Amino acid sequence: MTVAEFALFEQILGQRVFPLNGNYWKRVRPLFYRPVLPFQEFSPGGVAAPRLGLLGGVQYAVPAPEQGNSFLNYLMFENARHYTVETLDYNRKRQVKLAAKRFEVQPMLDLHEFKQQAYPVYLSFYERTQYQYGSRRKDRAFFCQWADELFKMPQALVLGGYRNGILGGVSVSLLVGDTLCYAMFFCNTESLRLGLSDLMLHSVRKGVAEGQCASRIFAGLYKGGTHLDDFYLFRGCRLVRKPAFLRLNPLAACLLKYFLPGDYARFNGESDEAKGKSPENAGSGVESMGGLPAARVE
Repeated sequence: MTVAEFALFEQILGQRVFPLNGNYWKRVRPLFYRPVLPFQEFSPGGVAAPRLGLLGGVQYAVPAPEQGNSFLNYLMFENARHYTVETLDYNRKRQVKLAAKRFEVQPMLDLHEFKQQAYPVYLSFYERTQYQYGSRRKDRAFFCQWADELFKMPQALVLGGYRNGILGGVSVSLLVGDTLCYAMFFCNTESLRLGLSDLMLHSVRKGVAEGQCASRIFAGLYKGGTHLDDFYLFRGCRLVRKPAFLRLNPLAACLLKYFLPGDYARFNGESDEAKGKSPENAGSGVESMGGLPAARVE
């Protein structure tokens, strides 16, 4: 998949994407923009950003620390070609093996089947989380329209997790260059309780290792110490603090700094959670959500 095709996928998910001189920007906040792939590097001053960013801000990764004035914090499984279940700790390995006895993971190729079976799964996810991103998909007609657009992208790998032939969860992955984006996962409450989230992630990582198709797996932006962050960190993901160039409108910077200091710290990548986080001090548990951020897990 090219970056342009990934940008189209982001639009299908409801993101506001702006093409500019061959690059693709995503509006992550009103008047604030980042590239659709947050790990994509640009040289400061060498990239054209959306004009509305002059009123708010833009941020993008840079090749060298001295070129940056902030950080982007994201979650990445590195050395993806060498993954096996034996690399997990005892508890995570046990969870995968137990889930493998309950579920079967396989590609979903039939659009009609997806519309019929994935919709109630999505409703269960939404009722559990009340997550507002993608909330329009709780309407069946809109969900079917979204499914039509998703299945028009042959590059997207859609996997289903089945228990006794009944769908319990869905993941979507996309290969961009040498990076696999684990872009979406949502499941019903019962499947979450029975460990499908562990098995689905394991299946994707195992597929990458067996196919040798990517060197790393992008699991999304770090969200500040949530259960979802911890879910990935406990399973071998690394929190990467990538040097970035941040350009904020002076007035916007002043308002953020004094009225929303937490948001200001997160924009700069300098939150205490990101500085001190590690798998060893991560909490436990996982809850589905949406929003990669560039890659998103639901």
